[in-house]
Amino acid sequence: MKIHELAGKSISLQKKQESKVAGQKAKTAFEFERLFATQLVKELTKDSFKMSDNQMLMGRSNGMYRQYITETLASELAKQNKLGISDMMMKYWNEQPQQNTIKPQGPEDDQK
Repeated sequence: MKIHELAGKSISLQKKQESKVAGQKAKTAFEFERLFATQLVKELTKDSFKMSDNQMLMGRSNGMYRQYITETLASELAKQNKLGISDMMMKYWNEQPQQNTIKPQGPEDDQK
């Protein structure tokens, strides 16, 4: 194999790795926004479902209904990127320098 072929394959593998990392970052940012939206909706609607909490059967079904509404609304907020959290996370991650390796810290590094 020639050097330029090896270099081309190396660049291709590097681009695939970068694409995979970018996909993982986007997924992580989306999941964080979804979780944040879930907590936000739970907090905003906590008093809205207290009407029948004292009744046994109605309280249980009310809780299930609240959970469904909360999760659905939070998922839609995240899908539509209404809060903008995932955009901020991606912007932050893209501005950071790439760190491909982590240097292990040895005892000589502690003495400096």
